[in-house]
Amino acid sequence: MDLWSIRIIVEDKFKELFSEYFEDFDGYLSSSLFQDNDLDSKYNKGKSNNLITNKLGEFHQNKYWILEILLEKKPEKKIINTNLNYLFKQFNQNKFYDYNEKNNDKGFLNKIYISKIINKDWLKENRSSFPSINIDNFYIYGSHIKKKCSENKIPIKIDASFAFGTGSHETTKSCLNSLTYLSKIYNPKSVLDYGCGTGILGIASKKILKNNKITFVDIDINALKLTKINLRLNNIISRKIFLSKSNTMKNFNKKKYYDLIFANILFSPLISLAPKLRYISKPNCFIILSGFLSNQITNIVNKYKLFGFKLKKKIIINGWGTIIMRRHF
Repeated sequence: MDLWSIRIIVEDKFKELFSEYFEDFDGYLSSSLFQDNDLDSKYNKGKSNNLITNKLGEFHQNKYWILEILLEKKPEKKIINTNLNYLFKQFNQNKFYDYNEKNNDKGFLNKIYISKIINKDWLKENRSSFPSINIDNFYIYGSHIKKKCSENKIPIKIDASFAFGTGSHETTKSCLNSLTYLSKIYNPKSVLDYGCGTGILGIASKKILKNNKITFVDIDINALKLTKINLRLNNIISRKIFLSKSNTMKNFNKKKYYDLIFANILFSPLISLAPKLRYISKPNCFIILSGFLSNQITNIVNKYKLFGFKLKKKIIINGWGTIIMRRHF
């Protein structure tokens, strides 16, 4: 089977957002982030097939990353351009365009490199690029890592595969920071992980909190499949896993039902989600919202104030924002 590669250069603060965005593309298999110590000189060679990378992984601090998306079918350039530029327009970034060797353009940003590649076990290679991570009391690791954590850490085994949420991105880290903070002052009985991805936040909640019931919801059926896998990896049994926008919505969209809600998604859907979170949250419920830039925090807070939520805490890591709010009426 032929595989196809799409490569673009993204700023550090956008790397996870674009990795997640490509998941809806036809034929999507996996995404990987590469760092190159001299991106400019590599691209000046003018041949996308000669693009050489050295270190794998998203856990190094770099200004730019090479994001490579693997597809099992040839991508349509027009669709790729349209979708990428639609997202970039939301962040006031320059437009992407196809790389063309004939134009002799020596820049490296805002180009789309598409090439046919040899088949190999990309999923295995992608997973092997994720090292273990320590966040507060949590030790997060993939099934490829055999090293055990210390006794004072809470182990969470997460295989990333096709969904967002390995603990590496700033938004996931700050959501886990928020969970640690709340666990010291609050013990919710019913928790919702809305936009669960790998299920990492719900799994972390189940491990650090006591006697709670976790509900997992996502718009992507592949994310829910992966959540089920990760629940088994962590010896957690749950039948509360639902696909949003389906006939199962009534099973999780319950009035005044949740004590704690996570929503680590994007700015626009979070704005739209405010009335629903008001409807399904109990009085005094905490919500942890993330997936937006720090300069969007004020807009999020003001929107949720209209629905009875009050800001309790905000966390900013490398330009990404996370807020904890509480329903007060």
